[in-house]
This record gives sequence, structure tokens and C-alpha cells, in this order.
Amino acid sequence: MTKKVLSGGVILLAMALVLSSCHAGLFKPKVALLLARGGLGDKAFNDSANAGLQKAAGELGAETKNFDFQGNDNDQVTLLRQIAQQGYDPIIAVGSENVVAVNTVATEYPKLNFVIIDASGKGKNITSVIFNELEGDFLVGALAALLSPHGKIGYLGGAEVTVIHRIEFGFKQGVKYVNPKAKVDAHYIGGQNDFSGFARPDVGKRLTIRLYYEDGDEIVYAAAGGSDLGAIDAAKEAGKPIITTGSDQRWIAPDVVVTSRTKNMGDAVFSVIQQFIQGSLQPGTITLDYKSGGIGLMPISEKLVSAEILAKFEKIRSDLEAGKIFIQPYTGG
Repeated sequence: MTKKVLSGGVILLAMALVLSSCHAGLFKPKVALLLARGGLGDKAFNDSANAGLQKAAGELGAETKNFDFQGNDNDQVTLLRQIAQQGYDPIIAVGSENVVAVNTVATEYPKLNFVIIDASGKGKNITSVIFNELEGDFLVGALAALLSPHGKIGYLGGAEVTVIHRIEFGFKQGVKYVNPKAKVDAHYIGGQNDFSGFARPDVGKRLTIRLYYEDGDEIVYAAAGGSDLGAIDAAKEAGKPIITTGSDQRWIAPDVVVTSRTKNMGDAVFSVIQQFIQGSLQPGTITLDYKSGGIGLMPISEKLVSAEILAKFEKIRSDLEAGKIFIQPYTGG
């Protein structure tokens, strides 16, 4: 009987291939997604983020679970500690309301990977994914101005927080670009750092009715998370156009929703999970914008927008994409 003797190099190569194959087949991360206030069913940020989580489960084999927002910073810290103790890694949280909890618990579990989506965290094991919405909101403002014959435009914000003020800032620039004399009436559901405003569709509806009837606005831009649903109801009752944010909401009320400026949370969630599996996820900040596809604008309803107005808008969009339009950066708090 003869024996085949493998050289050391061949043996090492064979072992590496086996281990690699085993790793690829067996490594399934246990991923937690901590939702923002309002939970699933908001047809906006939470639903979009969860879609990315489910995509990772289906395409990447990740074990996944989402967790509802509990109510305040202390409750969130307690919940996040429990999630960390259950061995989830990475742990992904959505929105500014989860920043305190992520910053606190990440220091207690330095070997775990934490990700905050649509906000900035501070820690050596925290990856922050933020969105530069200005270009997308500028385009929405330009479209709203084109659709407002008398320059009367409304803005509904979810809460007095930085991201919503930044959206308003970009939106107003687009409005003024088309019509310098236009007036934007702004109402906010929640006060300073009052994130409950993103889950109050009843108040969103009441304030949007006020924008249409009391302020006389001809179109409204709603940036209010789950409260956009109330704003859409108000638009349907008034029979007036509305533009929304978060995810594609045209299907909810195609007779009034002109378009939606999307923030592609699902893509961001899927991407960070994929990077984690590949070993390329790094702490620090990832910035997504209109040019990178992190911010999008859904197709514009040809039923609600004439061919003439659409042509004017597309010229503005083309000029923006060609770098011919300067958008002032947001420097507020």
C-alpha cells in the first residue's frame, strides 16, 4: 500500500479552505434593531429600517430581532443593556432618541459593535450613519413652489430637533430659489427634543388642517415620521397636495401625495450588517446623501403635476446635479 504525503503548504491551504467554507456557512450574526419612537407601522423610518433588517435575514442569513422604543432615556438604557447581555452583535439603533442609550451602553460593552442610524453617537465601538438631506429637501422646496400659484406653502415638522430644522432649512432654500417672495408657514408637533411628535398622527392631522385652512397654504411638506399619516389624512380631506418624507408613501393616497423624499434607512441597515459580516465595519461616521443614493425622491405624480411644471422641475434637478446650484450648508444646532 502506498501513502500520499501532502506537503506542509498544501495541508495549510486545504485547512484554510475548509475553515473558510465553514465560516462562510456557519457565521450568522445575531443582530438587534432598536426602533425609534412609534414602532413598526409608521410607514416611514421604522418600517424602512426593519425592511433592511429582514433583507439581511433573508439574504445574509443573519439572526434578527427588532425591539420597540420604551419611553425615555433610562428605559432605553435598561433595554439596551438587556440586548447586549443576550449576545446581540451588532446592535443597531434608529434615531436621535436612542443616542443617549447607545453612548451609555457602548462604553459598558466595548467588545460589541453599536450602530446608530440617522444620528451621531460618540464611542470607540460606535458607527454613526447620518444623512445629508439638503439636496433632496431643496428639490422638494423647488417643486412645492412650482405647485403653489400664490407662494403659500406649509411645513410640518415632527419635533424641534436638529434633523427636522435641517430639513426645513434645505426646503426653504428650494422654495426661495423658485419664488423669492413665497412664504413658508411652519408648525411643529413636538417641542425641543420631544420625540413623541413623530408618533402623533392626530396632532399631525390637526396642524396640517390648520396649514391648509387657517394659513391658506396650497401645498404642505410633512417631515414628521409616523405623524405624516395624519398629515396625509388632512390632505385627503382638504383635497390639496402634500409631499412626505421617510419612505415612499404615494400609495397611501395617490390623489394627494405628489411624491415622497425618501431616507433610505433600510439600505443603511442592510449595508452595516453586510459590512459587519465581511469584517469591514468600522467605528466613526458614514455620511449618505442624494448623490450616494442615501436620500432619494420618488417619481412625481403626473396626475398631480402638469407636464409644464414637471419640465421646469427637471431643469432645476439637472442644474443641481450638474453643480450649477449652490445650497447653503446648515450650521444650526
